[in-house]
Amino acid sequence: MELNEKLLSLVADIYDASLDDSRWTTTLGSIVDLAGGQSGGLVWIGAAGEAMISHAVGVEPAHVQSYIETYEPFDPSRGVLHAPVGQIQTIRDWIDVDEFRTTRFYNEWARPQGLEDAANIMLHKSAEGISRLSIMKAGSAVDRRMYQVISHLTPHVQRAVLVRQKLQQQNALEATSARTLDALQTAVLLLDADGNIVHSNASARDILDEADVLRSVHGRLVTSDLNADRVLRQALAGTVLGDRAMTSASISLHLMARDGSRYVGHLLPLTAGRRQMFAAGYEACAVLFVSKAALDTIVAPDLIRKLFKLTPAELRVFLSIVEIGGVPDVARSMGIAETTIKTHLARIFTKTGTKRQADLVRLVAAFSPPIKI
Repeated sequence: MELNEKLLSLVADIYDASLDDSRWTTTLGSIVDLAGGQSGGLVWIGAAGEAMISHAVGVEPAHVQSYIETYEPFDPSRGVLHAPVGQIQTIRDWIDVDEFRTTRFYNEWARPQGLEDAANIMLHKSAEGISRLSIMKAGSAVDRRMYQVISHLTPHVQRAVLVRQKLQQQNALEATSARTLDALQTAVLLLDADGNIVHSNASARDILDEADVLRSVHGRLVTSDLNADRVLRQALAGTVLGDRAMTSASISLHLMARDGSRYVGHLLPLTAGRRQMFAAGYEACAVLFVSKAALDTIVAPDLIRKLFKLTPAELRVFLSIVEIGGVPDVARSMGIAETTIKTHLARIFTKTGTKRQADLVRLVAAFSPPIKI
């Protein structure tokens, strides 16, 4: 295979390695072989000056270890850190050959391996650190062929390193986002247009495991309430079709478990405005938030009473409506006439700005603590 064909093939391998870190060692070995080198390494130097060899070929593990622990500060190749990004530098660009051969680095680290020179390129420089590629030559100085091969491949290696760093940053961000979502008491489910679950947090997985209010059927979200399920399907379809009413605001769902527990769902489209950027990362068109309408703390009732200026009797009716259900059940539970409950309920609606009992359930859900404790 001619040199140009080998270079083209190797360029493809370099970009494959940017997406799959396990390919870097083999790809680096191919670069070293094509350039006529003996060994090579991808070196990362952090902002604090600490060095790390992320990938190395042609070097014994003991020499890699000793380089990091002892010899890296004495390596003349570190001069590349002061060179322009992408420029090839050799040992001889920084130190005279005869002087190099008197150094501790040469006599204790390079010479025992038969190394006489190295081509070094700074690939990337940022506030976080510096990455560089080193290809070491045995027996003689860097020659024309090595320089030619490295010159051709350097721009591609630079792009590959940047792609890899962006992917690592994205993975770190996603991991942090996942941990944050898992800490939420509210269930969070990212859904595609067909209602398939793209991502779910820990609270959502707990609800799905119970398979009561929500369940997953072959990866597709299904609700316990047929009417809520119909509204959910219509809303998801509307977000994809560009229905302005479906893409601008959230949609509320009222759900009930077999034991009578009440849940409130809010479906937020992700197909409008800046939300589209978030959706693209998960192939989702909407996010569903589901909260149990339960007063999990002793603080919430008092907050509700003070915020809406409810009397003790009104607060008791308010909480009973949420926890027990309709007027007849509440009346029986409290031993009060239904007409009295209805009178209190009318005042509660006025003070809270609500119109239906379902609105009171949603109101209570808003007072649930957002973080698991």
